[in-house]
Amino acid sequence: MIKLFLALLVGGSLFAGELLTLQPYRSNEFSPALGQTFSIPFILKEDAKVKIDIYTPDNNLIKTLSGDMKKGERSLTWDGKDKKGSVVPDEAYNIVVTAQNSKGSEIIDPRKTGGVVLKDLHTKIDKFGNINYRLSSPARVLVRAGIENGPMLRMISNWVPKNRGKIRQRWNMRDADNLVDISTLPFGITVSAFTLPDHTIITTNNKKTDYYTYFKQNNLSCNTLPKTEQKLKRDGQPISKHYYMCRIMDRDPRLYLTLPDAQKNDQNLSVLHNGKQTLVKVSMHPEDEAILEKSKYEVSFFIDFEFASEEELGYMPIKWNFMPNALSEGKHILTVNVSSFTGQVGLKSYQFVIK
Repeated sequence: MIKLFLALLVGGSLFAGELLTLQPYRSNEFSPALGQTFSIPFILKEDAKVKIDIYTPDNNLIKTLSGDMKKGERSLTWDGKDKKGSVVPDEAYNIVVTAQNSKGSEIIDPRKTGGVVLKDLHTKIDKFGNINYRLSSPARVLVRAGIENGPMLRMISNWVPKNRGKIRQRWNMRDADNLVDISTLPFGITVSAFTLPDHTIITTNNKKTDYYTYFKQNNLSCNTLPKTEQKLKRDGQPISKHYYMCRIMDRDPRLYLTLPDAQKNDQNLSVLHNGKQTLVKVSMHPEDEAILEKSKYEVSFFIDFEFASEEELGYMPIKWNFMPNALSEGKHILTVNVSSFTGQVGLKSYQFVIK
C-alpha cells in the first residue's frame, strides 16, 4: 500500500509519515562547486528502503539518492551533482522522499508548499549603498533600483534563491549600462520575496554554468502546475504569481536600442539637434521575445529619467520618432523600459549628445 503525505507539517518544520519523518536542515545552502556536500536528515520509525528524488525548481528529476536503512536517526548525502555527474547550477532544488518496507510504502512531497509573499523585510540601505533586508524563511528575492516616478534602471537580483536570515546585497550603485551613479538621483529600491518550498536545497558558487544554460543543454521542461491548480491564496496567505512560473520564463528581457539615422561624434555618441526628429529603434533578444510573445507589454521612453512617451503594443521591434526639444547642449540619456503584464521589465539606456 502506498500512502502519500503532501506537506504534512509538524511543529512548522517537520514532515512526518508513518515510516519516516523529515528533519529540518542546519542550513538550506551549500556549495557543491567548492566540493561541499549536503546531508538530508530524517528519522525512520522502522527499517526501510529510503529513496530521495531531487528536482529542479521546474520539476525535472536530476538525481536519486537511495539506501537500505535501519530505524533511527539517518541521512542521505547529496554531492550537488546530477545523474550525469555534473555539478548543478546555482538554484533551489526540491526533494521528494519515499520510504518502503514489507508493510508498505509512503511518499513525503513538500513541493506544494512555498510561494507565500513575505512582508516586513526590514529593508535598509546603508551609507555604502548596500541593500540590507531580513528573510524569515528561505525565499526567492527580487531587487530592483530605479528613479522615483521614473524608469527602472537596474535589476540587482532577479528572483534569486536566498537562505533565511540577514541578507546584505552589494551593488555598485550604477545603472545596468554603467552610464550614471544612481545614488546622485532621487532613486528608490524595491525588494520583494516569496518563500521557497519547505526542505528546498540552495546551491551556490557555480561560476561555470547558469541555470538557463543548464536547462537548455539538458533539454529540461517547464513542468509547472496548470493554471487551474494555481491558487493565489493558501490558508489565508497571499501566494506570489511568480511562484508558479517556469524559472527560465520568469526573467527580464534583454533589449537593444539604436538611433540608426544619427551621426556619431569622435566619442561614438549619437549627435542630435533640438527641433529635428530622429528615429529610435528598440528590439529584443529573440529568445526573450519568444517568451513574451503571448504576454502584453508596454514600452516607456524617458529622457534624462523623465517620462517622454509610452506605447502599448506587445510586439517588437518598435520604432519611436523622437523630437528633442529645448534640451541643453551636451550629453543626455535616453532610457527605455519594456514592462510585461506578468511582471518582467526589460531596460536599456543610451547616451547621446545635443548640439
